[in-house]
Amino acid sequence: MSEEPKKIEESENKDIAKTSEDNNVSVPAKPWDEARVVVFLIGICLLFEGLLIFYQAGDSQVLVASVTGLGGLVMMLMAWLLPFDIEDKEIDEDEEIEEDEESEVISEKESVKVIEEKKEQDKTAPPSETAKEESSESKSKVEESEEKPKEEIEKKILEVKEEKPEPEAKAEPEPELTWFQRLSNGLAKTRKGFIGKLKKLVLGSTKIDDDLIDEIEETLFEADVGVKTTEEVLNNLRKKVEEEDIKDSNLIYEDLRNQLRSKLAKYTEPPRMNPNGLTVFIIIGVNGVGKTTTIAKLANKYKKEGKKVILAAGDTFRAAAIDQIGIWGERAGVEVVRGQEGGDPGALVFDAIHAAKKREADLLIIDTAGRMHVKANLMAELNKVMKIVQKESDGGPHEIFLVLDSTTGQNAVQQAKQFNEIIKITGLIVTKLDGTAKGGVLFAVEEELNAPVKFIGVGEKMEDLMPFEPEKFLEALFADETDKKKESDYNVVK
Repeated sequence: MSEEPKKIEESENKDIAKTSEDNNVSVPAKPWDEARVVVFLIGICLLFEGLLIFYQAGDSQVLVASVTGLGGLVMMLMAWLLPFDIEDKEIDEDEEIEEDEESEVISEKESVKVIEEKKEQDKTAPPSETAKEESSESKSKVEESEEKPKEEIEKKILEVKEEKPEPEAKAEPEPELTWFQRLSNGLAKTRKGFIGKLKKLVLGSTKIDDDLIDEIEETLFEADVGVKTTEEVLNNLRKKVEEEDIKDSNLIYEDLRNQLRSKLAKYTEPPRMNPNGLTVFIIIGVNGVGKTTTIAKLANKYKKEGKKVILAAGDTFRAAAIDQIGIWGERAGVEVVRGQEGGDPGALVFDAIHAAKKREADLLIIDTAGRMHVKANLMAELNKVMKIVQKESDGGPHEIFLVLDSTTGQNAVQQAKQFNEIIKITGLIVTKLDGTAKGGVLFAVEEELNAPVKFIGVGEKMEDLMPFEPEKFLEALFADETDKKKESDYNVVK
């Protein structure tokens, strides 16, 4: 035979072998699942256990050994010989998938045939018939719409208009309050409490006698005006009633107002500033009176006036005091000189003064510790800070402000006395006047310390710390609110 026929035969034999192999190949064996493997292993263990029992016990435990070994063999055979249900399921799923694919192909072919038949019908159909059908449909629609009563259509139109959401009204920005409006709103509680009670008591009385004066005295004490101020006011009032034989209650009310005005105006003095260079303020006060926030408000005020302000975190004793003043300094937009907690406040003040001079700052505000329970240590620290400020600054400290919480009443007066024994106070800052209905503590602290109130706080906002002006304060405090008939008439800042 030639070589070419041999090659053909060999290739045909290979093809036949391949086809035979393809025909004889069954579904490949699946790997055993976990359950089958576990059963098989348990069977092996039981078989070995039976052999072990027979080896150790001999003929006495033949029955137990044989049962155990037989059980192991049965479990091994079950794991080996039981058919795989997974294969059948997979075969069924494959068949279903093939049937679904065939049905999809058939449905696609049928849809294509339907589309082609419609196109042929549209081509063969005359255009007049289609036009007639469309015109008849449009006519029927018009007739149906004309049959609807006009009233129902109008109702639906109105309903649609009502359902349309109206554009939301833009929230108007709150108008900025003036200095006097903020002051008046901040003193609302005191005006309604202390002054309101005093006005009702005096103007509502029918005669001027000792009973009325005693009730006035009680009202002044309740408002924390103080013993010294109350005694002076009432002595002057009794003297005037006797000398002038006053019978009109309006005159009594005016005399009380004038006396309180004179008490407040007695120590009026604006904050002292250094015209030649750096001004240094030292802020003192016990913890919780709003000292840190007051420092931030002072910094904000003087920054708005165009001054460069730096803060010194001199309260190195209280936990988180340094971080707190740092946060408020960021809010006010001023630089803060700080050290480590527990450090020497004198060294920090020294660094702060030199840093302020180097940066050509106009004002340095120094925070201090407020530890009243260790008076000796507090005195030593404050004296050390005072000496450093006096030595390193030009004529400083220019102000030593004591911050007092007006809501504490006579406790604020006692705090002022204790601090004044340690360091000579040049001015007072009374905070939280918006949170009390008494507000008479201003009269008491000025009389006790012979020091003026230079700033008052009437709210939580940065702008709510303002210079103290007695005339404006009394005007807002004694404002006539008889025209106000409802709560909405009061423009109170919340």
